[in-house]
Amino acid sequence: MYAGRPLSRQGLIYRKDWADNLGLEAPENLDELYEMLRAFTEDDPDGNGEDDTIGLTDREILGTFENIATWHGAPNNWGEKDGQLLPQFMFPEYREAMDYFKRLFDNGYINKDAPVTSKIDQQELFKNGTAGVYIGTMGDVESMYQDALAINPEVVFDVHNYIEGPDGEYRTRAIPGYGSMLIFPKAAVETEEELQGILSFFDYLMTPEGANLLLWGVEGEHYEVVDGKGKVIEENRDAFNREILPYTSLEIGEPETNGRYTGFFDYEPRTKADELYIDNNDYLVHDPTASLESETWASQSETLTQIMTDATYQYFLGQIDDDGFDQAIDKWKGAGGTQVIEEYNQQLQEQK
Repeated sequence: MYAGRPLSRQGLIYRKDWADNLGLEAPENLDELYEMLRAFTEDDPDGNGEDDTIGLTDREILGTFENIATWHGAPNNWGEKDGQLLPQFMFPEYREAMDYFKRLFDNGYINKDAPVTSKIDQQELFKNGTAGVYIGTMGDVESMYQDALAINPEVVFDVHNYIEGPDGEYRTRAIPGYGSMLIFPKAAVETEEELQGILSFFDYLMTPEGANLLLWGVEGEHYEVVDGKGKVIEENRDAFNREILPYTSLEIGEPETNGRYTGFFDYEPRTKADELYIDNNDYLVHDPTASLESETWASQSETLTQIMTDATYQYFLGQIDDDGFDQAIDKWKGAGGTQVIEEYNQQLQEQK
């Protein structure tokens, strides 16, 4: 059973106060994004007279880069080229995005230790005023704002999603529609009767009553209803964090299917993030292999992913060039990648 998520929550969280200080609007294309990252690094956006800021904060997975690659027109993990499914790194748009990202590293507009930076440290660079742009889930803006406010009471954040590529089109990577799944192994649930008992509990969680109890708690104690949406009672937030929050990962479905309240937020950028999730639905790039299976990928995905993650970061850092990246692709093919391509394409043909 799946836990539903918006198809794309991706976009920018950025220092609007820095942008205002420098006379910058939210970027609407890749050139404007690059100029913002440059200005946030070089033009003293916090006005303290020191060279102590960078444009973008990143971490050890390629999520930030893959968003930028999609904005360039690269596919979502896999794409179709000349009638054949191929991985994203075999598309020219991926290379164009690598060159864009490499310029960020070359010019110091991004934390150069990104390949070994954790998510916690990545967000800390944004919250503590070192970096001015974070690319990822826009809904994280509220929690990061609350932490940043304790450091700098004057901080102002905003969210933005629309970044046009070189062809003037906006695209955003889609997930399959879920963030996680619950699976019931026969080793732990041995009989059909036991499984039916467990499923009856989750049936309850698929009702508005059960879903709201799980996600929001007890009305009047943990939350209140404002404009038809759920809102945590602030003076009882500690109780909510202690008694409700640890169990929210058990949610299955989503508001459209389980009927629970969506969230009401006093913080305007958080409300805006939900609106931009909906807007992103008009620009989705789906992974064509999401419904396909590859035995080789199932057994070798960790090794194959690491080969290309390492090569991509090595390119950013100037440790390899185009030829070196081509060699990494050959290594990927030899480690099972060729079989993955064949298996996905065979299934695609069978589906057609």
